[in-house]
Amino acid sequence: MVQRIQSVERALAMLDILAKSPLPQTIPELAKTMEINRATAWRLINTLLEFELVEKDDESGRFTVGSGAFKLAASTQTNLMSRKARPVLERISALFGASAFLEIAARGELIVLDQIRMDLPEEVDLAGMQVPLNCGSVGKLYLASLLDTQLENYLATPLAALTNYTITDPNELRTEVLQARISGVAYNYKEHTEQWCGISASIRARDGRFIAYLNVTLPTQTTSREQLISLTPELIAAAQEITGLIA
Repeated sequence: MVQRIQSVERALAMLDILAKSPLPQTIPELAKTMEINRATAWRLINTLLEFELVEKDDESGRFTVGSGAFKLAASTQTNLMSRKARPVLERISALFGASAFLEIAARGELIVLDQIRMDLPEEVDLAGMQVPLNCGSVGKLYLASLLDTQLENYLATPLAALTNYTITDPNELRTEVLQARISGVAYNYKEHTEQWCGISASIRARDGRFIAYLNVTLPTQTTSREQLISLTPELIAAAQEITGLIA
């Protein structure tokens, strides 16, 4: 007979309820659905919070599935994508003499699935790095994937200014994002750090949704803005090749 741990079962059951619920849940609602007392529900939710499997909205006090759950999902659902995209990543890195990255977005957080790092004057490693969405080319593409209302809500917040080149004017950023929505390509020149520049292309599902991003990052010491933009056709072709491999 298979032995099961009740506390683990309950925590997973709570996570399943949150995942299937169309609306965020309160502790009383979760306790009622699961037929447990509120104290037990609080212990379970606090454990899930510790591992970022759920998130709490401080204003409403309600809970939803957290970024930790999306990271776990990404690690399983995108392994095949990473393996299939690896040869393209290696080729585009060698072609551009650049560090190349395959990234996805999970609830507003950008996650590096795979990377080819070149021996460059300025070391580039995006894994684990928190880059404000308005400061990077992948971030701009993620903003381009949002609904108009979501984009406007973001533009209404203060925009980070990490260098003198960072776009902090919401109207200017909106224009770039809307262009990226059409073209599937976005650029960053000295906007996150003055030593780096980057270009990203979207990898789309058959219905047009952005499902991943192909990024290359280069040192500005040896790359002008015009040279960066000139990489656009090859990067789009590489992103389309990955799309064909995973579709």
